[in-house]
Amino acid sequence: MMAGSTARSTSQMEDQENEIEALQSIFADEIHVISNRGREYCKEISIKPNNLGVTFSFSITEAYPDVPPLIDIIPATFSLTENQTGILLQNMYTAAKDMKGTAMMLALIESAKDTLDEMDINYHRVLEQKSDDVKDCQIVCPFFQQGKCRFGTKCKNLHPGQKKMNKDEESELNGEEKKKVEGQKEEQVGGKKPPMKTACDVISRIQWDPELKSSHFIVGYLDRFLGVLEQPFDDFSWVDIATVDLNTLAIPRHRIQYFKYHDEIVWDKRVRLDNVFGSTGSQLTIGDVAKKFQKESLAEDEKEADKDIKADKVEQNSKTEPQIKIVKKINKNAPNYFIAIRIDDEDILKNVKMVQDSVTENNKGLEAACATLDSLHITLCTMRLDSHDEKMAALKVLKEIRQEAARLLPPSLLLSFQGLGNFYERVLFSPPNKEPALYTFINRLQDKFREAGINLAGTRKQTNLHMTLVKLRRSDMDALCMEYLDDSYYSKFLHTYFGVQSVSTIHLCSMDNAKRYDGFYDCLASVNLFDEC
Repeated sequence: MMAGSTARSTSQMEDQENEIEALQSIFADEIHVISNRGREYCKEISIKPNNLGVTFSFSITEAYPDVPPLIDIIPATFSLTENQTGILLQNMYTAAKDMKGTAMMLALIESAKDTLDEMDINYHRVLEQKSDDVKDCQIVCPFFQQGKCRFGTKCKNLHPGQKKMNKDEESELNGEEKKKVEGQKEEQVGGKKPPMKTACDVISRIQWDPELKSSHFIVGYLDRFLGVLEQPFDDFSWVDIATVDLNTLAIPRHRIQYFKYHDEIVWDKRVRLDNVFGSTGSQLTIGDVAKKFQKESLAEDEKEADKDIKADKVEQNSKTEPQIKIVKKINKNAPNYFIAIRIDDEDILKNVKMVQDSVTENNKGLEAACATLDSLHITLCTMRLDSHDEKMAALKVLKEIRQEAARLLPPSLLLSFQGLGNFYERVLFSPPNKEPALYTFINRLQDKFREAGINLAGTRKQTNLHMTLVKLRRSDMDALCMEYLDDSYYSKFLHTYFGVQSVSTIHLCSMDNAKRYDGFYDCLASVNLFDEC
């Protein structure tokens, strides 16, 4: 066991050195590495790109990259509010969790730049023109001297005895060679990920490919007030956004999050999915997806044809019989949407699974009664939304409450979960800590919905926040011949501390629609409460 641990530690140290070496080749004198032997964070890497007005600091342990770094950002030519800093760091830490186990520092800088772009913050720094004397004074590349430099003639440092590539020679590189150089650079630093086709590429493909109908596509985009929304592709104007008026639907390309073909996401920059061109290695293109839908559509048409034939036969056999028309009534008091806070903290998910495993070990039939980890949430209120106008009214309320969130909520809203409770011995849940500001926010949110004429169907007068772990439904009780959950299944976890959830976003979720690709509920809107308006 000790030998395996030592080997793993040695491998991690080698990975760290390789990543730092690659960063030094890219940033040269813009990067500084400080070793802190004997401390928890053994290295501190500070990177200050010449063309950016910000310094990125990464403190890493010996277990990096299996353990994400401690991140700090120091703006130089611009300023950030406390909320903006919190959002930027939260996004970087989320990205770091996703890339755990791979070289991530360069990718985290790119992630930070994307977030700053979305905040419309100019973080670039104008470079001063260097004199000829300064231009000639280059640093000798230490990696070239060791025969390890991976950038060859593209390296910005001096390679004694090696001819530099001039502009004419560089322009002679064909497209494939350029792609090869860029691919090698990404492979050695960015976690071996191929370049992904952009949203602009997808838009052009939809517009100009004669095999595709633009009416079959939906665009998911980031609204600055309401979060991610969807609109048909044809509703947008795709000309230069500076040339359209305020009554025209047009968006900056970087706000596009995903494209759908019918109801299937085919391009998603959040998870590097590209089934339009297949640029991320999925081996699928939009032609493959279209063929799949055509086959499914033909199969559905055949089923409908069979139904029609059978219906005709039934009609012919029952012409003399009186016809009774059955009308299915819609219960207007049944909720079909709810406002939720998603629970996705890793520690909480791990501890919830531990409790659910204990329940299912005692009774395997209860697996279907366990909430999926991807859908864990707490509900703030429920409602009934049927018409388009009702949905638009709900979105307007969310836009307005977002402007009040800074007044009603603390800058950093954290919910800790500890202990277990049950409703009528049929629903097992864990309650969050009592956060008075959150309850004030919920009351205000519910009042605004009522003022807007929204039917808060299913919303109780007394707010009782909880995260459901196991729910014994009527169908489960009949199938398992049991009326309640046996508390012996989970008694040893009654006082378990589950963890802390950081809250920044609320979601307007559908109860009826199929769940998303990531396992969470289909959302009409997702609203970041702490973004700058």
